[in-house]
Amino acid sequence: MITDCSISSLIIDTLCDQSVGQKAAVACFYCDFQDQKTQTPENILGALIKQLIPGSGAIPGEIDSAFRKAKDQVGGRGLRVPELLPLLQVALAPLEKAFICIDALDECLGKHLPELLRSLYAISQWSPKIRLFITGRPHIHREIEKHFPGGAQFVEIKPTPEDIMKYLQMMLDNDPEPEAMNADLKAEIVKRVSETISDVYVIAISKFKY
Repeated sequence: MITDCSISSLIIDTLCDQSVGQKAAVACFYCDFQDQKTQTPENILGALIKQLIPGSGAIPGEIDSAFRKAKDQVGGRGLRVPELLPLLQVALAPLEKAFICIDALDECLGKHLPELLRSLYAISQWSPKIRLFITGRPHIHREIEKHFPGGAQFVEIKPTPEDIMKYLQMMLDNDPEPEAMNADLKAEIVKRVSETISDVYVIAISKFKY
């Protein structure tokens, strides 16, 4: 996952830099296998809405009212996907450009993927000003094709052994406690980790609608 994180961070940082001073927003969500149970389509879309609001200005009344109403209900059930999508559209409306980034989609529970991907595809069709960037391991390719009919561009990214070794060496060189490891241990770490992940690659999926 070294390549996934590094590439995603670089792209997101670049988008944020380019959006400064513009009526634009960047919303990101990182899927984490350690937090799969809480990463439902509802929570992911809700997180995107909250990130997009600062770029669009003051909180629109429809969004504020909907979240307050859901919170006040017995048990605070939260908003469902059909309720969240219109709110997301409201948050996006004032923007001239919006980038939505979903990182490590393969870490999302399989049972959540169909509804999440259908929602993301619907978002991509609202306006040509909306851009999606999604990353995941190879099997996500099939899921994207299934729910993005004729729309996605796929870019396969595979790290070379040299890339992995350079990255590991850089991380070891920046270790805040360098005296904790000798040269032999560092060499063994680089060797074992590079052998373990050298065949791992990710697919970066960009959805553009013009």
